[in-house]
Amino acid sequence: MITKLRKAQDTWAAKSILVLTALSFMSLFGISGYINSAAGNRTVIKVNHREMSQFDVNQQLDQEIRTAQKLFGDIDVTDEIRNAMLAGLVQRDLNSMIVEETAAQNKVSVSDALVRSIILSQPQFLDDNGQFSKEQLNYFLSQSNWSEQQYIDTIRQDLKKQYLVQNPVTGFNVPSILKKYTAAAEAQRKVFKYMTFDDRTAEIDREISEEEINQYYNDFSTEFIEPETRDAEFIVLSVEDIAKHINISDDEIDEYYKNNLNQFVTPETRNVLQMVFSDRETAEAAKKALDNGGDFYQVAKEKANQTDEETNLDYVSEDMLIGETGAKVFAAAKNEVVGPMQSELGWHIMKVTDIKAGSKEDESKVKKQIAQTLANEKVYETAYDIINGIEDKIGAGSSLDTIADDMGVKTYRVKGLKENGEAAALPGAHASLISNADFIDAVFSYNKDEISQAVETDNGFVFVKVDAIVDSHPQDIQTALPKIKKMWAESEKAAITQEIINDVMQDMENGDSITETAKRYNLKVSTTEPLTRSQNFEGLSQAQMLDLFNDAAKAPKLIEKGNLHIVAVVDHVSAARELSPEEIDIIGSRLNLDLTQEAAAALIDSYGKDYDIRVKYRLLGLAD
Repeated sequence: MITKLRKAQDTWAAKSILVLTALSFMSLFGISGYINSAAGNRTVIKVNHREMSQFDVNQQLDQEIRTAQKLFGDIDVTDEIRNAMLAGLVQRDLNSMIVEETAAQNKVSVSDALVRSIILSQPQFLDDNGQFSKEQLNYFLSQSNWSEQQYIDTIRQDLKKQYLVQNPVTGFNVPSILKKYTAAAEAQRKVFKYMTFDDRTAEIDREISEEEINQYYNDFSTEFIEPETRDAEFIVLSVEDIAKHINISDDEIDEYYKNNLNQFVTPETRNVLQMVFSDRETAEAAKKALDNGGDFYQVAKEKANQTDEETNLDYVSEDMLIGETGAKVFAAAKNEVVGPMQSELGWHIMKVTDIKAGSKEDESKVKKQIAQTLANEKVYETAYDIINGIEDKIGAGSSLDTIADDMGVKTYRVKGLKENGEAAALPGAHASLISNADFIDAVFSYNKDEISQAVETDNGFVFVKVDAIVDSHPQDIQTALPKIKKMWAESEKAAITQEIINDVMQDMENGDSITETAKRYNLKVSTTEPLTRSQNFEGLSQAQMLDLFNDAAKAPKLIEKGNLHIVAVVDHVSAARELSPEEIDIIGSRLNLDLTQEAAAALIDSYGKDYDIRVKYRLLGLAD
């Protein structure tokens, strides 16, 4: 039971996603606790009396997916990746429960003082003065998608695991002879000859017969089904649409204007030239050169070693200048030179070459803009009251057109919508909305002439009315004909390719070389560079390369890759690659790590052999 899940973890998901540590401080710092709402949920993992519910596992999986998307962007979590992540989580939880049970039976515990000491010393939680910062802790928790309660529990679990599992298996030393032979295997190189066959390039020399058309139509009838389609009309209430129905008073506008005056003021800006020096003496020498009529750019070049681009700051506002230089420059007249002035960057000399006066927008001119801003801020305070009012009207029998008129919005229509988002006719506006899963779900969840409840979108709400429903039905044979011909052609090409491959493999197994066989069938033979077992060609997987590499008999191998088929054979063994001492050390370290991991897994298995362990794979979706 314990080892059943281990093979499922050797994937990108298990190696790259399950990397963060859960965090919690409720019992140490009084932060609000994690609320476990899994009561009454079905148990899916059990180790003696310890149980974990289906809800807990699914919640962990959702958290891992959110973490993955934060780390790797908006990745497409396929069923394969999701199942791999789930298998890894179940194995991790099972291991943790076995360790917890073993710790309890052996009276191994972790004190609050030890956990507190570990947490307070974590570098990521220390401020610039080296003091523990609760703000940095909270930021870390929010960025990691971890609940507070998880942290303390996981630290305790990690310490118990270190004592019961990691410490006993550390210190393995790979024998030098094993390291030597592993390094020799890593350095070995072989050259391969191969031929590729692609189903898609096979040439068909006949047309499909009527008999075959009818046979395909009957044998693959489930492939020729027209899915259910629906016609619908809908209205979109954006944030702006809802905001139009919110009244903003003059007092609110006046208060906003006064509290946010900086939004309506354009500050004075000045075109400023600047040269900066590390010492006062050089700065004063430059100022003297300017007083004697020197050109600012030329003096900056000679005295400060500055280019014209470095000298001209362009138009700046007072708050853009460092320290007290801003106030002095903005008190100067046009063409006046100011300085030398000192800041933390050095000694500055500045010249004002132009002045653009600031301005202030009158409240009456920005009244409409402020009203819109305030209305947008209030949208989510009042939106649900508006939405509830619309739903009450729908319940009372109001039509979608009437609601659209009341709200001042348009009605849009979509025809022949399928559950995959395709449609026979789309409106010019909101086409992207129609492919949204929530929108499609609403269209396919209501009966004809029913109006949906509000469907929330990224920028508002949608109401949908179903106008017509066309049930799923078989296509007639003429409609299905293009798909039939495509399926037949793919099958025919695969059969033609397979026939050639069978002939090639038979000839080579009878003793013909790959070169002789290729010449007989007018095929191209490719030869690889000398490759180690960790390299590949034609995108072969590591397992496929090892199978090919380790074949001492040099027999031809047929490797399948979808539509691509590869017949390959070892041509000859090339000179081994020279490994540096550093590479040999890395190989030794990797062997040590592999041995340690295997020993740790075996130790956990041995702890659990006498426990009552149950995992409900079917409820978890990991078994049929």
